[in-house]
Amino acid sequence: MGVPSFYRWLADRCPQSIVDVVEEEPQGGYGVVDVSKPNPNGMEFDNLYLDMNGIIHPCFHPEGKVRVS
Repeated sequence: MGVPSFYRWLADRCPQSIVDVVEEEPQGGYGVVDVSKPNPNGMEFDNLYLDMNGIIHPCFHPEGKVRVS
């Protein structure tokens, strides 16, 4: 679920809100990133927002399986 075309609307109205992200390659064999180093993107984020509709909705409406009542 979600709002159709919302990403396109946001990108058109606020183009500076969408940026490419530089991901640091993990060092060592376990895929661990050293978080004591500065962020390679040059900016820090204090919040993480998740769209819970996209996470919960498929649990209650599985495709091709018995519907939970």
